[in-house]
Amino acid sequence: MVSKYTSGWNKQASLALGLFVAAPLVLSVGVAPAKADGIHSDDTEIYVALDRLQVLASGTYAGLNNPNYNRLTFLFAHREADPTRNHFHGIGTYSYLGNVDNTSINSTNNNNRIPETYTGILPLQLLPGTGIYADRLISTDTHEEYSNLTIASVTSLAGATDADDQYLFNSSGGRWRSPLTGATIGLQLVEISNGLNIANESGENILQSIGDIYTLGGGDDFVFTPTFWTQKTATPGKYSATFKLVDLSSNHLESGTFSFDFRVEQVPEPSTTIGLGLAALLGLSLSHLKKRTCLQDDL
Repeated sequence: MVSKYTSGWNKQASLALGLFVAAPLVLSVGVAPAKADGIHSDDTEIYVALDRLQVLASGTYAGLNNPNYNRLTFLFAHREADPTRNHFHGIGTYSYLGNVDNTSINSTNNNNRIPETYTGILPLQLLPGTGIYADRLISTDTHEEYSNLTIASVTSLAGATDADDQYLFNSSGGRWRSPLTGATIGLQLVEISNGLNIANESGENILQSIGDIYTLGGGDDFVFTPTFWTQKTATPGKYSATFKLVDLSSNHLESGTFSFDFRVEQVPEPSTTIGLGLAALLGLSLSHLKKRTCLQDDL
């Protein structure tokens, strides 16, 4: 299955390689984040939905009760080059373990991270911030897949006139279309790396202790964009935060757990930065235009 993010691979890769080979040796490294073809900054990728599928219809456990029925679900949207193939992946959903005759239920699944585990994509890079985030490294929408961390109710797609969004909303036989009427959606912190912090749109630190809950909103009326940040001097490496969705009104069951992964990179010495601008651009072109096979969830 070829995503719209992979369109123009040969053309773009050739162009990137040509620019890299022909470029002078002394270059500025102040390269702005590149936009992959077909990606729009206002494309929300992450949604909250209610799973209304009662019995699993496919996969290893077809015919068994869906362990996510009436659970809040954290969804990632896959918009394909062919919009009729648009679909969601449930991130961190409950899943079965074992064979069909001797099952147990796990409160997460193997594809429980952003970026999604199966893709092999590196954790999202935390980049230098400005303004209230000066002297910090922050998550930001670079227009790369997975970098837009805005979270909205899936029913925000219900009234969309664009066919791309309508195919997405009605995918999986309408499994995710039920409104969240009567729910109060909370994001609960389960685990977080030392040095990683979370802020709301106002820049206020939230979810500072394990078990803390941040209220996203009531029913389907919410849009939330968290900012994950570290100090600018943070130790290079991987930083993660794990959450689950809860209904503070107790009308629906909590979701499985899911994680966001980030990375802090070592700042290169000035003597090593020559030519890295186009090298970074080449790497971005190759990684975001390559063909990927998209896994389908069993649940």
